[in-house]
Amino acid sequence: MSSSRSDLGTALAIDHRPLADNMSHVRAELAWVHRLLRTEIRLNGDGSGAAPVDEFAGLYIPRAEIDRYVADERDDEAALRSQPVIPPWRQGENGQLRAALDRQIEAAVHAGTELRFERVARAFGLDAESRVALWCVLAAELDADVPRVLAYLQNNATQRRPTLALLTQLVTGRRSDPLTLRTLFGPASPLTAGRLIETAAESAGSLPAREAAPASGLVEYLLGMDALPPALAASATLSVAPRTLGALTYHRHHQAVLDELHRCRAVTGHLPLTYIAGPPGSGRGRIAEAFASALGRPLLSVHWARFRPAAPAFDEVAPAIVREARLRGAIVLIDGIDDSGGEPGDSDRVRTAALRNLLELLTGLDVIATGSAPPAEVRHRLRLRLRARELPYPTTAERIEMWSNALSPSLARQINGELPALAEKFRFTPGQIVHALEATEMAAERDPESEPIVTSRDLHARCREEAQRGLHLYCEQIVPRFDWDDIVLRNDLVTQLREICQWVRHGARVYDEWGFGIKLSATRGVSVLFSGPSGTGKTMSAEVIASDLQLDLFRVDLSRVVSKYIGETEKNLARIFEQSAVSNCVLFFDEADALFGKRTEVKDAHDRYANIEVNYLLSQMDRYQGLIIVATNLKGNLDPAFIRRFSHVVEYPVPNERLRETIWRKSFPRHTPLSPDLDFAFLAQQLDLSGANIRNIALTSAFLASADAADVTMQHVIRAARREYQKIGRICSKSDFGQYYSLVREGDLT
Repeated sequence: MSSSRSDLGTALAIDHRPLADNMSHVRAELAWVHRLLRTEIRLNGDGSGAAPVDEFAGLYIPRAEIDRYVADERDDEAALRSQPVIPPWRQGENGQLRAALDRQIEAAVHAGTELRFERVARAFGLDAESRVALWCVLAAELDADVPRVLAYLQNNATQRRPTLALLTQLVTGRRSDPLTLRTLFGPASPLTAGRLIETAAESAGSLPAREAAPASGLVEYLLGMDALPPALAASATLSVAPRTLGALTYHRHHQAVLDELHRCRAVTGHLPLTYIAGPPGSGRGRIAEAFASALGRPLLSVHWARFRPAAPAFDEVAPAIVREARLRGAIVLIDGIDDSGGEPGDSDRVRTAALRNLLELLTGLDVIATGSAPPAEVRHRLRLRLRARELPYPTTAERIEMWSNALSPSLARQINGELPALAEKFRFTPGQIVHALEATEMAAERDPESEPIVTSRDLHARCREEAQRGLHLYCEQIVPRFDWDDIVLRNDLVTQLREICQWVRHGARVYDEWGFGIKLSATRGVSVLFSGPSGTGKTMSAEVIASDLQLDLFRVDLSRVVSKYIGETEKNLARIFEQSAVSNCVLFFDEADALFGKRTEVKDAHDRYANIEVNYLLSQMDRYQGLIIVATNLKGNLDPAFIRRFSHVVEYPVPNERLRETIWRKSFPRHTPLSPDLDFAFLAQQLDLSGANIRNIALTSAFLASADAADVTMQHVIRAARREYQKIGRICSKSDFGQYYSLVREGDLT
């Protein structure tokens, strides 16, 4: 761009046609900046300006410079008189050329030609002086000759960008004009407040001596490129493609929100801060895309979870988002504002403060925020007034429709009959259905001459992977090993367990088809309490239920959930409930006293925050729509508010003699070689033990028999029972072991 500048200047003087395109404008402005710099050099050529460039400038102050400062009093007298000075770019031929170029710009804009710099100037309210200053800054990046000229004018070979003092001189014609300097480059000026230029930090020197550079990404934008600056490239996206909402029944919720957004904007002139809540994949962002598309504007999507407010570079992120939104006239979407990004400890307060700062900077722009948290929670956390709408989970009928719509013709022919079962088992949103199908097709067997082969088993496996995403961080998956034939309980307890399965199976019919969901929408989940001594069958019952319902069973790992940091436990619980609701799995809280304990009188901060955790867990149970099983050894340790919320309470007593005999017989697998001398009736009558203790004895006796290379005999069982008694702290008395007590004594002698 540095060749034939005299030709460019002449062409500018005689050409009154509108500028042809954006690059024509850039070239014309650069030619004009070169003319301005040449004028400045000529003005300094009379000995009153810059001296030849000193290669050691900055290392020492030459005496000749001080002599010129002492002798040069006329500028001081002019400053005292404060006579107005007409800057060189407004005088004579320069002024005529500037006026001609401005007319070309105005004609091009009127003709609909996109001039990027004009969009910047209007978006940020730049006056004529600010425009000149910004073009001088841009020229140093666009033309290789300009930095050398700037170094000459500033008498410093290392200063290849314009200082604010030189920019002020070029704009005003005054070598020293503090008022104009602050007006152009102070904190409240359009160039600085809009972050269009970047200068060194305050510690780098006085304001006039700081060098100015264009903001990151501004040069690329002015040249017609639409890539976001590096500070945002990894965490934000810009989309301009047209987007509309779908025609599925579930999309009626999206259309209602979209219509409300248009009404609000029509009344107020811009969109008030709006929060759209909904589960992941429900199409929250799709509403923002359709809204921007309807207005003919780009959408700047900010993925909040990817930002790290604690990082040193984050201070530039919020201004960059605001600048890009104003530059492009974009609708701003801040996605996932309730996502902490996985940072531990008190970083949540840092993220909340950073988000509040960003939203305040975006005031006056069209901003839509999305997340999974309820609107009331977001309002409380941010302490901001915002409009909010919430997208629900799709109903079973809506999920069947979404599955049918997402299936390719080949998949539809293979698995169409599985759709009702998939829709009932997995409470997927549209996005999750698409992800599960994509994973299924990628993993399917393929024949080059035929379509992919997809089985029901493959599809269910991919759906489980999608549903369990994130659960393994806080839960342990238990593969059910037992069914109804393995569990030994009283008949009334077995009946209760079967009723629990019926509640889960028929939930959709009772709540959706029969209308109970309208009146009991907050309590449609199934929550079960298993209470009883250790080893009485609580965990086995959970496995039997999961096996019967063909659902995955996840045991909550309290060591990963409970945190010493305030608020982290609630956050972990929220992730567990949200993810398990999608997968429709069985959520099992074993030894749950730590979480479900009674609230206490508040005596210190620890009591207060412990009570907050209990209150939060209560609210989550009210909203949860899946199956929760809570197991405890002592029901009295639980908060009474939890007892009221359980739809089923199953009390597990220590098994009686009849049940113990059945447990003894079932504890040995059918392939185990058993001696005829095993007296199960005696063992059940004499040894008052729980089912878990009995199974432990059976396993230990099997190892003893294997070591002896013999069948499992009564002697092996008695020796194993003796070890179990020692483990649980019970005395091996003759009244318990009867005629086999001698075997216990022989064990002591050996």
